[in-house]
Amino acid sequence: MIDLSEVCNSDKRKRYFVGVPFVLLVVLLSPLLLLAPVAFVGCLVAGIDPFHAGRLLWRVLTALRGTHVEIAERDRSVLVHIS
Repeated sequence: MIDLSEVCNSDKRKRYFVGVPFVLLVVLLSPLLLLAPVAFVGCLVAGIDPFHAGRLLWRVLTALRGTHVEIAERDRSVLVHIS
């Protein structure tokens, strides 16, 4: 789930929770499934173990949990928290 918080000058805080359904996640990641054979062959040509590369990519994606991204301007700031 992604938590979006917006803070305005008047110290009012708006919170939006964005839950991503599994089906939507599969649809969004389907282009990656189409490119997987190309990446597999590319890893083999480059001399990289494709399974090790896949494990590393999975570790990077799972490490995003707890990530905070804050964008601030003069009168507003937006905080994105991935949980």
